[in-house]
Amino acid sequence: MRKLFAVAVLVAAVAQTSAAQSCSIASTAATPSPCTVTSTHSLTMPSLLSLTMAGFTSGTSQTLNAPADVSEFSSGNTIQVATTGPTFTVKANRAYKVQISAAAASFSGTSYAKPAADIAWSTASNGTFANLSTTAADLDAGGATAGSTSVGLFYKTTYRLLQDVPGTYSLDVKFTLVAP
Repeated sequence: MRKLFAVAVLVAAVAQTSAAQSCSIASTAATPSPCTVTSTHSLTMPSLLSLTMAGFTSGTSQTLNAPADVSEFSSGNTIQVATTGPTFTVKANRAYKVQISAAAASFSGTSYAKPAADIAWSTASNGTFANLSTTAADLDAGGATAGSTSVGLFYKTTYRLLQDVPGTYSLDVKFTLVAP
């Protein structure tokens, strides 16, 4: 058993010695030649990305504007009501995308399954609006930034006088930051 322990100590000592470097100067010169030990240093820089959202109606909840009176349906049985949504900024040390999607195909609430697609979104109040879907859609994209310009979201919610059942509805909307 003693021999086995002695061999293990010797192997460990050799392993430590082989990893060590040394340098020495033995000279009588007034300015001796330098002695250098070189070491390779490495690091791994991670992807660093941050999504900050603000401007929700309350906390992280957004209340969508609704029609206030039946007279708003004067030109038909379907209308769209605009709502100014939250804003977001991104900090990233690489390329990024911000995406939007619905967590479910329809709102929860009453017995009526109001489609998630009844919410249309855009990053410009007078821009092109796209229907919300369970498939992620790109809201914004960019490169490395110490803080992107604040991007605003705008919604248009479709209301159908003859289909939408009175009640309170909710739908989780996901905002996803990805590094493509």
